[in-house]
Amino acid sequence: MAKTRFVLRYRGKGATPDVDVAKVRELTGSVVVDSSSRMLLVESGNETHLRELVDALPDWFMDAERIYDVPDTRKKALRPPD
Repeated sequence: MAKTRFVLRYRGKGATPDVDVAKVRELTGSVVVDSSSRMLLVESGNETHLRELVDALPDWFMDAERIYDVPDTRKKALRPPD
């Protein structure tokens, strides 16, 4: 089964509760790849179990990770120099 990454954002006051973070870390089939004071990047093979956990935790929001290509803004020559 392919693993997908999800961003979990804490919308409550202050930093993420340690108890909530521990529950996410203990979830079978999921790995916390990165974390900050208000967000977790979680790689999970079972979105349903992760969604159920996040729905049970107050003040948490979950969405799939989105990756954007950075546009190439360098100037390019329209024609060779004379």
